[in-house]
Amino acid sequence: MNKHLPIFILTFLFYSFANAQNFDVRKLTLKSDVILLYDQDSIAYIDDVINDHTTNHFYQLKAVTQTVKNTVGFKYANTKLPYLVENEDYFKIFEKGDCMGIGYATPIGPRPKYYGMLFLQKGAKQYQVIGIVENRNPFASWQDLIKQIQSVSTLEKVKDPKERYTRSIDWFLDNNVAPDENFVKYYKQKGILKTDTAQLNEQQLAKARALFFNGNETFLDLIANTNPTEIKDYYLQKLKDISFQSEYEFGDCLRFSRVVCMLTNDFNNNYDDVNRVLSDLLTKDELENYEKKPIMLHLIDLIEKKTYKTGAFSSSKL
Repeated sequence: MNKHLPIFILTFLFYSFANAQNFDVRKLTLKSDVILLYDQDSIAYIDDVINDHTTNHFYQLKAVTQTVKNTVGFKYANTKLPYLVENEDYFKIFEKGDCMGIGYATPIGPRPKYYGMLFLQKGAKQYQVIGIVENRNPFASWQDLIKQIQSVSTLEKVKDPKERYTRSIDWFLDNNVAPDENFVKYYKQKGILKTDTAQLNEQQLAKARALFFNGNETFLDLIANTNPTEIKDYYLQKLKDISFQSEYEFGDCLRFSRVVCMLTNDFNNNYDDVNRVLSDLLTKDELENYEKKPIMLHLIDLIEKKTYKTGAFSSSKL
């Protein structure tokens, strides 16, 4: 793996495609004019030294395994594709924590082929690499990602904004992804949406509900007004599941506390409420697990007895 990191590199994707949605396939596809799948042995890394503080970096492809998208008649032969390098072409200033590298075992026998995918955007004078995906999965494992990209590409051909909105929502649901903020803002700006939440038709809403109750809580905002009792029962069961654990990690306690606040309308918006104080204690190190369990059971009992008004369902509260 080359040490250089292109800008918009998506934190360099060495994910298996079971985790492919860790990057935004839809957005990267729509921003790209060309998408190429290549054998990793067919890509060269070229450094063009300009002076004592500048080196230009390029990819060059010797062969392409599959052209996934090409809307501009791009020809890869002998084309040098520039990319930007962190701490040379651009600088991110932040404190770096410890990181752990992941090693790969040396395969026995003939070395298998590994593949990568380049995402290119056409500029005024040259093509720019805006993303790259590489992993050590076989060729067949790339087909799901290719299908996703091809399905996004069909959206580009839809010119009517209302139709494109509807078909885009279908794409989000088919790929188990909730519409992002940029998408919602754009269609609100176009007058297709009247609120800050994406609107779904009856069939789409049914699918979003199925995805939510199957565990994808990113769809909460889309279904929040459909059946409050059912959603409340869903989260009440999640609280019980946490309380039944023998040990509680910090993340378990934080999620428990946030769900409780949502189901009690922030304890009727009373920040001095003693039960809110108890809820906040769950995330403190001072309490042992055996001390947290009675608090959890007490708070669950309050919710079941409807001691407090149920708050609005929103992913921002979680």
